[in-house]
Amino acid sequence: MNFIAKVEDGQRGNIQEIARSFEKMGIQVRQILKIPGVITGSSRRMPLAQLKIKGIASVERDRQLRAS
Repeated sequence: MNFIAKVEDGQRGNIQEIARSFEKMGIQVRQILKIPGVITGSSRRMPLAQLKIKGIASVERDRQLRAS
């Protein structure tokens, strides 16, 4: 499952550390977007609720748009 995690406003300076915490959990981090405070990644086994770790304001499934 691909996800998008929004970092808490006061934690944007710690976005690299938060991404490393995800990696230690076995999550593949795809992108770290410092200015908007967003981390994208992929986890095969972990439910979204477990991805809301310290420093993360919200997590949602990444919805890929496809042209018809």
